[in-house]
Amino acid sequence: MTAKTLIIAEKPSVAGDLVKVLPGKFKKTKTHFESDDYIVSYAIGHLVSICYPEEINPDYQKWGMENLPILPESFPLKGLDGTKSQLNALQKLIRRKDVVEIINACDAGREGELIFKYIINYVWNNSVARKSFKRLWLQSMTTDAIKKGFDNLRQNEEMVPLEDTALCRSESDWLIGINATRALTGFNSRKGGFFLTPCGRVQTPTLSLIVKREQVRLGFEPVPYSTLTATFAADGQEYLGKWIDTGFRKDPANSYAKADRIWEPEKALAIVDKCTGKPAEVTETSKESTQRSPQLYDLTSLQREANSRFGFSAKNTLGLAQALYERHKVLTYPRTDSRNLPEDYVKTATETVKKQKGWQYGKFAAEALEKGYIKKDKRIFDNKKITDHHAIMPTSLLPKELSEPELKIYQMVVQRFLAVFFPAAVYMNTRRTSIVEKETFITEGKILLNAGWKAIYGGGQSGENEKLLAPLAPDAKVNCDSIEKEDKETTPPPRYTEATLLSAMEKSDKFIDDEELADAMKERGLGTPATRAAIIEKLIKEKYIVREGKDLTPTGKAFELLSLLEAMKIEVLASPEMTGEWEYKLNQILKGQLTREKFMKEIRDLTRHIIDQIKNFEATEVRQEAPFSPVDGVKFFGSPTAWISEDEKITIRKILGGRVMSDDEIVRLIKGETLGPYSDFRSKRGKPFTASVRYNKKIEFIFADSTDDIDIEEIKKSTPLGQSPIDGSPVYETPAGYMSASALDGDKDKGLKIGKIILSKEISSANIKQLLTDGKTELIKGFISKKRKPFDAYLLLGKNGKISFEFPPRKQRKTA
Repeated sequence: MTAKTLIIAEKPSVAGDLVKVLPGKFKKTKTHFESDDYIVSYAIGHLVSICYPEEINPDYQKWGMENLPILPESFPLKGLDGTKSQLNALQKLIRRKDVVEIINACDAGREGELIFKYIINYVWNNSVARKSFKRLWLQSMTTDAIKKGFDNLRQNEEMVPLEDTALCRSESDWLIGINATRALTGFNSRKGGFFLTPCGRVQTPTLSLIVKREQVRLGFEPVPYSTLTATFAADGQEYLGKWIDTGFRKDPANSYAKADRIWEPEKALAIVDKCTGKPAEVTETSKESTQRSPQLYDLTSLQREANSRFGFSAKNTLGLAQALYERHKVLTYPRTDSRNLPEDYVKTATETVKKQKGWQYGKFAAEALEKGYIKKDKRIFDNKKITDHHAIMPTSLLPKELSEPELKIYQMVVQRFLAVFFPAAVYMNTRRTSIVEKETFITEGKILLNAGWKAIYGGGQSGENEKLLAPLAPDAKVNCDSIEKEDKETTPPPRYTEATLLSAMEKSDKFIDDEELADAMKERGLGTPATRAAIIEKLIKEKYIVREGKDLTPTGKAFELLSLLEAMKIEVLASPEMTGEWEYKLNQILKGQLTREKFMKEIRDLTRHIIDQIKNFEATEVRQEAPFSPVDGVKFFGSPTAWISEDEKITIRKILGGRVMSDDEIVRLIKGETLGPYSDFRSKRGKPFTASVRYNKKIEFIFADSTDDIDIEEIKKSTPLGQSPIDGSPVYETPAGYMSASALDGDKDKGLKIGKIILSKEISSANIKQLLTDGKTELIKGFISKKRKPFDAYLLLGKNGKISFEFPPRKQRKTA
């Protein structure tokens, strides 16, 4: 019997690459390649995971507080559904008598180590224990790199610290995620029903980022300011200049302060009066500037840009990139967090550019080769900046048939791959300063001199991105003809989109105050490139956030979870600091400065602490007196989710219909007022709806077209706003809308019904009077389209009672 070496790669494609380099003739089977000396097989990502609690012990099928915390001494493993056939094949190969050595050729990193060690632990028996183990460490898949890797195999003992960190991370996620989810679900379900409350080390801090941004938006009060734009005349030509404060300095505490903003209206008017019609002293400076191509894509930057450019979700982008990698074989492995290539890839990159001569950007590929653009550059080729995988790049295969979305992603990668080798774009920037009565106005022009890499993106044509300033004669007399004052308001920070959330997850170290923990987070962030899309999709699936156009909006369920964690004093679950601390300590394990046993003891202690806090909170829920007590002599107390009267006869949730209610709104509800209509209520499925709300022994929602629970006779006593164009019957205001008498009487065919909220904008009774009298309102500002874009429009009312929009003509924009 000939002794053989079994090599296990992480993916079938890598196994195929290894076989090409190894000596001997290989025979291919369904599950592996085999020669006289080697067997090369593969995982398909993760094949094994830790069992769920109920799979460890049937007692855990019941999600009761009495079973918590769940702290198994060891973590039994199970094969994952969908890949069990390959796991079974590996088990047979690992246990084969002729296999005496096993080489771990999974990806060079923590996750690759975990995939391999979980497989080995799952199939472990006495025969496996007698085999020897080694590690192939590859950061590049060139033939030379693979040969060098086999010549320098690492001993299994060297890999123990990396194995320990991988196991610690996996087991910690299980302990915290399983226990916190079960405990919070138990707390929220304690009065009946089953209210699943998922919580995890990555998803909850990610949710916290979204909720905190929304809290800032909810509490935001706009501040008015003005900007000034002057029109200057000189020898028959005109140009515009923007007023700036030359003494302005950035204020880290006030991001709204900018050099061109004037906060006092009287100051803006004084500048207009002082400078209009006065001569200007003009100086001009010009200088060249350069702009280099952005770096190659890692998965997160690819997802971010695809979301910004095409509106693709992170999940869709990952799926498209994966298809281009697996099915079409035209991209390298996409689940990477590196934006660099290995230092020995200059030859590979050159060969890939040669292949691109035969595709869409062939002329740029030819130029790169002819002019010798592809050379060693640390910005592109740097081994130190590569972890498990290198940056995404095209392979040497050209695509044949791609779907339109696949083509868009492939084009992005090819353009970026060619662009990084091209020279920088060169601009000439001109800055004209016009001083009038000691006030400064700035005019800027920018001309593209050399497109460089931008030519690949269609830049560099005549007039592209150019703001050309016509030259002034040296002795030209310049006069400030007029100044336009534009009144504006500060706006709240925008909601996260998938693109901006991916950035925040990647750079979550900036949300951590502790420098050591922040440094530990710098390399990883929240989640990994491969899991971030799944985290966002999970938050959507669990109804913590909803998509509104490109925006990600938190639901009431998200606010309730974060309030609960704060009240229970386990905010650590919602903070990136916990991940930062884990990464810091995992790095210590890697360096031999901390043991796996000590780390896991700390995690078990943290798990016990979290469960104790939730259990004690359930027993002794602290209620603080409400800031609005007493109301009509009745005191109210606040729990994390509701305001409750001292005799517990009145309970009003702080979040109604998915909407966060202010203290003032709660007081008005208790006093019997009907509030709204509001357009930001949400159904349990996360769909927005518009309604008014009132408290009448219980919370009631009143919809625009509903006549239930409203006093029709009382409404008909009010003054009509006009007559319905459908049947001439009078139109009245109701709590949630405007209805004709016929609609109030139940006529579904001829009754007129108009909601008080149309596309997030409240329509006033004065607007309705205009509609009924003239068929058209004045210009109404601040509608929000379904794509979340603000717009202004006139409302029109047809004779059939249908509402439509008329848009004002677009303003012609002046140019410099």
